[in-house]
Amino acid sequence: MNDHPGPAPILENARVMVVDDNRVNRHLLLALLERGGVRHIEMAEDGNDALARMEQFRPDMILLDLMMPNLDGFEMCRRLRADPTWKDLPVLVQSSLNRAEDRAKAFAAGATDYVTKPINAVELLARVRIHLQNRALLHDLRMFRERTETELALARKMQERLLPTPDRLAELETSTGVRIHAHFAPSSELGGDFWDLRIDGRGRPVVTMVDFSGHGVGAALNTFRLHAIGQQMDFSDFSPAAFLATVNKRLCALLPNGQFATMLAGVVDLEENRFVYASAGATRPMLWAPGDAEPTLVDSAGLPLGLLSSATYEERSAPLPAGGRLFLYSDGAIEIPVGNDVLDEPGLASMVAARIGETDDRRFLDGILDALRATGPIDDDLTALVLTRTG
Repeated sequence: MNDHPGPAPILENARVMVVDDNRVNRHLLLALLERGGVRHIEMAEDGNDALARMEQFRPDMILLDLMMPNLDGFEMCRRLRADPTWKDLPVLVQSSLNRAEDRAKAFAAGATDYVTKPINAVELLARVRIHLQNRALLHDLRMFRERTETELALARKMQERLLPTPDRLAELETSTGVRIHAHFAPSSELGGDFWDLRIDGRGRPVVTMVDFSGHGVGAALNTFRLHAIGQQMDFSDFSPAAFLATVNKRLCALLPNGQFATMLAGVVDLEENRFVYASAGATRPMLWAPGDAEPTLVDSAGLPLGLLSSATYEERSAPLPAGGRLFLYSDGAIEIPVGNDVLDEPGLASMVAARIGETDDRRFLDGILDALRATGPIDDDLTALVLTRTG
């Protein structure tokens, strides 16, 4: 079913203003437009008269004579285009001037189209019809864009609500002595990055970070799928490797062909002073203890999620003593172009090393983000997280 009106309804509903100082010409154009199907027509004697009628009549198109007393067509065009309300209004100039420089001057003033006198009725109506149809299509496109932007903004708010709230992070620090600061920025309105925080049955903080392939709506839908899966998981005695294996099986049944995700799942073992984790092809975590001059990059090999339902994952661990810090990030942080290459993980580790003495987590993270932006354009979703053991 075609929801767009055909030419006849467009002409019948259109509002056209005729601006000409010659009374005979005005009535000739009035007759031509009415014969062509235009029902709403306003007439003005010169540019000043037309501008005074614009707000009340609100035309969809103007037929404009160039040579008029008081305010000619050139100046009227310039004033229309200076007003944001009328910057896209079709203005069809009709004039006895036929030199190339006159046409150029009219277009420079803001004319949309140009026909010469004496008026050819068939040509005039054809051009009127085309410009009114284009205006109707442009209006539909703008309405669609506004509706889409509104819906995307709502979806982004929903996606942001999936992330841990400041209250949850404050409660985490109070109950476990683990502090987290995070940054989340999709490359477009929506993205495929996502991170989450849980407390397992043993009171240990569990952190997960995922990066779905692709961008936009499709990737964002996958983050909602993952969040729903996480809500159904058992966190009583968290095992990172078993968690990834279970999530992988469920995603294999849900993800469209060709889509996959990299993911890191880890738990802070407060008694053993270690970060125990498993990786499905995620970026390499960075850890350091008080007094370290540079971070330690640990292994993160593993098959991405959604490719093979029988995949298994290796559990690894790294020291995370009191005062130690953990830095996690999505691949948007390491794929920034640098010359003929990309920043890569060692390059990011150098940025971390330059700020490793910064004890304020927020300033540390802001410094890393500023350094990344100064390196080059970030064309991918970017999530970064710094976790600190305060006690």
